[in-house]
Amino acid sequence: MGKRQIRIFESDIDPKLPELVQKELNLILKNNLTLRGTIYKYDESKLYLKDTIHRKHVIDKSAVAEIIIDHTTLY
Repeated sequence: MGKRQIRIFESDIDPKLPELVQKELNLILKNNLTLRGTIYKYDESKLYLKDTIHRKHVIDKSAVAEIIIDHTTLY
């Protein structure tokens, strides 16, 4: 099995948000903090993330530098 990373940069986040809900991902903030978890909802200015130990975080969209998704392939 192979792994591929899908990187979504700041300018592409808004149009991709509907397909990112409930997917495991890494959220990279502009202050270089990385959060791993799932986005459980969002609105026009905030993302709501539940991390791997089920803590909830509310993050301003303007603080997000990029989102990285690990995609596992079958080859």
